[in-house]
Order: sequence, then C-alpha cells, then structure tokens
Amino acid sequence: MITRKWWFRAFVYVMLASMVLSTLLFSFAFLFQ
Repeated sequence: MITRKWWFRAFVYVMLASMVLSTLLFSFAFLFQ
C-alpha cells in the first residue's frame, strides 16, 4: 500500500520534471526557430 508521503513526493517529482522539460523545450524552440 502506498502512503500519502510517497504519493506527494512522486507528485512533486512529476511537477519538477514537467517544469524542466517545458523549460528545455522552450529553450530549444527559441534557439532553433
């Protein structure tokens, strides 16, 4: 059974990963426009 702490930690990791990916995609789009 997954606990709430691990679920919250996974949610935070997913949010950080999405922020990093969006920043990388934006920088690549800006460089290669």
